[in-house]
Amino acid sequence: MPKNCKIVFVFLLLFAAMHGGAQSFEQELKDAVKTKPKLEFRLDSRHSFINQTGVKTAGVKVGIQFDEKLSIGLGYNRLWSPLSRVIVQEGTLTKVDLAFHNLSPYIEYVFFRDNKWELSIPVQFGFGSSYYSNKSNVGANKLRKEIVVSYEPAITFQYRFFKYFGAGIGIGYRFMIVGNEQLEEKFTSPVYIFKTRFYFQDIWKDLNRH
Repeated sequence: MPKNCKIVFVFLLLFAAMHGGAQSFEQELKDAVKTKPKLEFRLDSRHSFINQTGVKTAGVKVGIQFDEKLSIGLGYNRLWSPLSRVIVQEGTLTKVDLAFHNLSPYIEYVFFRDNKWELSIPVQFGFGSSYYSNKSNVGANKLRKEIVVSYEPAITFQYRFFKYFGAGIGIGYRFMIVGNEQLEEKFTSPVYIFKTRFYFQDIWKDLNRH
């Protein structure tokens, strides 16, 4: 990660933490979890780098939100960008595509909100696998497959464009707690986030009025 990006990322997280402290972070969470939870659904697009090549990871998240302050849920993510190469597998040149997917428990704390804007700190862990997908007709379909575990803290900014829809951007970093040493590609990388959100609770309220 470039030095300037690291400085900006750390500064933003420190700002969020200081703001959370001023607003009694622990008390906010205690009060939030006492409220009735709301269902949330999100589409998630994360752009990062693998061996200096830009790639996209697409995902979907389903969870519950407490008092528009704290969200907890589960997501599914997979590498969306094609990344092909030729490897030597058991003495044979083999054409493969890089594959990566995981399940990601997440938690998100909203430290600022008004009628349109929302600033938050999402953190997710990824539990999945990475491997080479064999494109030849010889050998196993999945080569050099191993379990991988990742940790991704971030800070995001979201704007509510319409009553039922919002979109946002963010910056974070993917740390590989457990990597796949059999692959030449490295997944540790800065992450740039693009997300959309649907406000199902408001949709449900309006439907029940009719």
